Amino acid sequence: MKACYKQWVEYGTQTPPKIKSRRDAEAGRRTGPKSHSSNQHSQRRTSAKTGIHFLPLFSRKTRGASQEAGNSRFWEEQGLLWVGFAFAAGIACYLALPGEPYWLLLGALFTLASGLVIRFGASRPGGKLILLALAFLGGVTIGSVRTAFVDAPKLAEEMNVNLTGHAIEKRSNASGVRLLLSVSSVEGRSRETLGFPKFVRLRVPADPPIKVGDRIEVRVRLFPPAGPVAPGDYDFSFRAFYSQIGATGFSFGAPTLIREDEKPVSLQLRSALQGLRGTIGAKIQAALGDTPETSLVVALLVGDRSGIAEKQEDDLRAAGLAHILAISGLHMALFAGGAYGLALLIFASIPALPLRWETQKWAASAALFAALVYLFLSGASVATQRSFLMIGLVFLGILVGRRGLTLRSVAIAGLFLLLLAPERLFFPGFQMSFAAVICLIAVYEIWRNRERTFSRARQIDASVLSRVLQHVLRWGAGLIVTACIAGLATGLIGAHHFGRIASFGVVGNFLGMPVFSLLIMPFGVLALVLMPLGLASLPLIVMSAGISLLLKIASFTAQLDADAGVIGKLSAPVALLFVASLFAALLLAGRKRLWAIAPLAAGMMFLVQHRPPDIQIAASGTRIAARDEEGLLRWAGRRQSFATDIWYAGEGVPKSAIGSRKMKSPQITCDSDGCVISAYPASAGDDSNAKTQVPLKLALPKSAEAFRLDCKYADIIVSDLKVRANCPDVTSIGGSVRQERGAISIWLSNGKKDHPVQKASPEAGSQPGAKIAKLKFAVPANPRPWHEPGTFTREQLRKVK
Repeated sequence: MKACYKQWVEYGTQTPPKIKSRRDAEAGRRTGPKSHSSNQHSQRRTSAKTGIHFLPLFSRKTRGASQEAGNSRFWEEQGLLWVGFAFAAGIACYLALPGEPYWLLLGALFTLASGLVIRFGASRPGGKLILLALAFLGGVTIGSVRTAFVDAPKLAEEMNVNLTGHAIEKRSNASGVRLLLSVSSVEGRSRETLGFPKFVRLRVPADPPIKVGDRIEVRVRLFPPAGPVAPGDYDFSFRAFYSQIGATGFSFGAPTLIREDEKPVSLQLRSALQGLRGTIGAKIQAALGDTPETSLVVALLVGDRSGIAEKQEDDLRAAGLAHILAISGLHMALFAGGAYGLALLIFASIPALPLRWETQKWAASAALFAALVYLFLSGASVATQRSFLMIGLVFLGILVGRRGLTLRSVAIAGLFLLLLAPERLFFPGFQMSFAAVICLIAVYEIWRNRERTFSRARQIDASVLSRVLQHVLRWGAGLIVTACIAGLATGLIGAHHFGRIASFGVVGNFLGMPVFSLLIMPFGVLALVLMPLGLASLPLIVMSAGISLLLKIASFTAQLDADAGVIGKLSAPVALLFVASLFAALLLAGRKRLWAIAPLAAGMMFLVQHRPPDIQIAASGTRIAARDEEGLLRWAGRRQSFATDIWYAGEGVPKSAIGSRKMKSPQITCDSDGCVISAYPASAGDDSNAKTQVPLKLALPKSAEAFRLDCKYADIIVSDLKVRANCPDVTSIGGSVRQERGAISIWLSNGKKDHPVQKASPEAGSQPGAKIAKLKFAVPANPRPWHEPGTFTREQLRKVK
């Protein structure tokens, strides 16, 4: 044996003799002779065990082949996901374009590029980059095509009209009932003839006996869809454009129901589905009564969140448990998985079936049907659609004999949803759902690989108690890792959209998720299964008890953070760079993970340089906020509004503290002709600089005469008046400007008393010593389609047939 090893070491070309066990010999006979690559792998493995190394194994050629194999495996596992990232980047680039591209030209270019890639293939050098570039171009193209096809009429001004149409959506909340009306006639004339908006969203004062699909007539006050509350903030007009909602408003009294003999098939299906959801909600209400838990039971089972109290939702959000209200992966997995297990149990009770047929495929088909039913029953939100597609891929994997829960399935689900509606990319629900799932799957892939590496070192003959303890510890560790990773991924996005995070989300999820996963949802699924038999009362009672415990956990966790996690909004570049760093750290392999440092450092740099606006001006009215001498943002107006909530969310001020930030004298002085506000830059709160600050005077005139007087003394004039007074040295923001450009944010420079006060126009930008450092409108000078003014006016309504 020593001679054999000596010869093997000397020449490095022969494999040392190895005594095979009976099991190895049988495996060798079954698998046949090993290939050359397998022999090389065996040599490398054996040499590592014996401590003998060979120069040929570490040659440049071998390292290149190993690296190429690693890249090939990486692309096979994650290639489709990176194609999805490129596609999403194309959609984002489309939104950031200064003007609307020609969708026909883009479509032709994408078709030509796709044909060239198919003809010459993407397997050549640089083929992967070509494929990513094609996906990017596809994202830009699909965004442009979608915008062209959903373009619909929009209201240009306020008006009172009589509308007739079908109610296609009904939602209730604390302020009343909202109806989405598909308009058929206006003032007795056809909508198509007049060019009136296709859909109108209305708020009715009381809960009328109206169901989805009913034809109604109502007298309403309508307004054009509102734009962003602040530049770069929530934009309802964007969502309304892609939903073809051309007006919003309220009704004068309850709608009148119009009887009709026959409805369109689509409305009949909507009505039937809404009726089924309402029936289930009524049965839950009858079984549990009017309790705080009942509304959450209804929300979890049928997706109706209208009855949830604001305090409950705030506590769940502060505890990091608000994600349970969005029917998504866990809900769908329990429902479809329960159907799969039940079907397997039924098939196994008939011995002849499993022996002759692959009953697991029958059970997978039953689970797919159950998931489809639950999709429509729960309201089919974006998160539910994503979870349905992914759970569908899992069961399709069972049907075809492949593993379905991978990063490829996430990519397929995301690409499918973005192809149907690319605007979903900018919705918080879409971003949070996919970011959390991508990170969790990546983490568990790493975890599984680590377990495989250390599986041989585990103790095989451990006691039962030790094994149970290991499983409990692994389950607890998995729960903590899930809470941390999902909380980090969704927290970054939540901080960008809402200016808040769940500071103690790990605690809330660690205490609350076992209750939700092991008690609430299993009994909720059981209640839905037993409800047709009239046996749902007991599971609903158990589910309600679990929800009561969950609410106590949420309340306890919320009390740990007095500010409810309000930290201020992250800017879009900062949030994007942080999420990109997280993705790079989890998705890239080996030393490539160090690339995550680059976006993280860039994000930190942008975060340090970020400075919130010193003046916020709403698109209309006197809702204005400006900083005082201490650098605190103070709001002016009659009462707190949605605009002030958005402004102070960006400042990191809790909603409960906004009332104490109302502007008072001497910062604001008013008379019958208007008001004058003193505005300071953010650094005014520094003691060393406070006494040298010169406030900027912002005037709010109520008449043309007051406007002309303010031209002499004010630095900025803000008014709803459409006046033509000549104020060359004053930044004048009149009614026409506000109507066209929307809300405004202003940053001030740090001018001092010994510096002359210089006034700037909106186009002046940053100037040395200027009081206005930067002025930003919510709507760009060249508006995109969702910001373009409406076309339907009162004049068109007065036209004779």
